[in-house]
Amino acid sequence: MTTVLAVFGVVTVSLWLGIVVSLRYLESTLLLPTADQVTDPPRPWYVRLFPWRKRLRSLLTEIERLKQSEFDHQARYKILTDNVAAAVILHQPDGTVLWCSPYTEVLTGFSVSEIYREKETFLRSYVHEEDREVVDKALAIVATGEPFQCRYRFYHKSGISLWFETRTVPVYDHVASEYVALSIALDVTASVLSQQKIEERNRDLNEFTYMISHDLKAPIVTLRGMVSLLEEESRSEARSTGAEPLEYMSKAIHRLEQLVGGVLELARVSTTERSLEVVDIADVAREVIDDHKLQMQQCGASVVVEGVLPRALGNRTQLYQILSNLVSNAIKYRQPEVPLAIVIGQATSLSRRRVAFFVRDNGRGIAPEYLDHIFKPFNRAGEGLIEGSGVGLACVKRLVEKLSGTIGVESELSKGSVFTVGLRKALE
Repeated sequence: MTTVLAVFGVVTVSLWLGIVVSLRYLESTLLLPTADQVTDPPRPWYVRLFPWRKRLRSLLTEIERLKQSEFDHQARYKILTDNVAAAVILHQPDGTVLWCSPYTEVLTGFSVSEIYREKETFLRSYVHEEDREVVDKALAIVATGEPFQCRYRFYHKSGISLWFETRTVPVYDHVASEYVALSIALDVTASVLSQQKIEERNRDLNEFTYMISHDLKAPIVTLRGMVSLLEEESRSEARSTGAEPLEYMSKAIHRLEQLVGGVLELARVSTTERSLEVVDIADVAREVIDDHKLQMQQCGASVVVEGVLPRALGNRTQLYQILSNLVSNAIKYRQPEVPLAIVIGQATSLSRRRVAFFVRDNGRGIAPEYLDHIFKPFNRAGEGLIEGSGVGLACVKRLVEKLSGTIGVESELSKGSVFTVGLRKALE
């Protein structure tokens, strides 16, 4: 009898120890989310008969929390996929559709059931014929485990052609134990059509520039030569009634040459692209001053650099053109009775990410009614008697805009003008 009791005691103790160890192991291996409040579900009556009921209740509570957390994640995921304005498609690397978000119906015009019915061919069947190679390349790259992004045309169910921007990335499917692809497609039709219009306008501008440089310059040269011959003949005659008309013709041809030259210059500025670099504006200013030294000596002008000029992120050649145009304009529109004084200095910038400089003169100034028009091409601000094509400031504005900068002017008649240029600050 004693032996039986001893064996029973050993078995009981072993059983208790096994249960305790099992509960400890179960508690340590569960990856449970944290939560402050969870409703305690009803427990079976037999749980209350055992001493470990508190720990078991705690574990069951944590399991309920895990279920609730999983439900919350699924609900948030459904809200995201149901409302994002993009087609979210899960497919195999060969293109077979496994799942797609509801917005795919809006984007393609096909219902989800139709997409699933054509799941093996859907991604390729409605791609524009000229862009199928792009989609095949994307699927091939993703099949190797690399992400890929491409733009292609897709036929909507209504028959219209849309432009899609799609990013496809490989993801691991734990259920299927293999890689599948996740594609997110956006409708970028409006953006592409707008870009195409801009490119078409640029082509038209290039063709127009070509026409001017080849089709208009040749007749001007011919006219200039013929007028020169007529002028020589009129000078050789004792009396000539055609001298005055020839003079008018010569002036008209000269103005036409300036106009054609201005158009070509404006076109070159608009189409020229240059890389950005850190530029010391003080160095550019000294170069501009040296190049205009002879002109300033001839008209008795002076130019000084005031203070320390900043360093900017830009292009040295374009900055030279900007400063040179502003200095040339100051010389051109000076007051004959007042010695011209030009000052180049640093201006106050409204942003810590930008720098600014000014070019100030004491020239004729600009009337208020012309201030809003001086940066437009072929606008002379009422100065028709001064030689020029009227594209200088228009070129300056285009160059500043190419550098992501700004330009403004303040002016007063008979007192001068101040041009202020803002540029991106160079990173030290």
